[in-house]
Amino acid sequence: MTEFQKTRDWLVTLAMTPGWWHYSREQAAQLENDPQAAGAWAGMRQAVRAELKAKGFRPPPAELEQMW
Repeated sequence: MTEFQKTRDWLVTLAMTPGWWHYSREQAAQLENDPQAAGAWAGMRQAVRAELKAKGFRPPPAELEQMW
């Protein structure tokens, strides 16, 4: 398993944990935008989204609201 896959799986687990969906999304975005990573995390948000969709996960309505 690659580091990308391990990180994706970790973010998916976080997203499915009550109260952590927003954090998971933010972390995926930060990884993708890290200039020092030289594109190593490109596509992370989509990979997490696809895995969550494959698992049939939908965050509770309360978590869909903006945090701030």
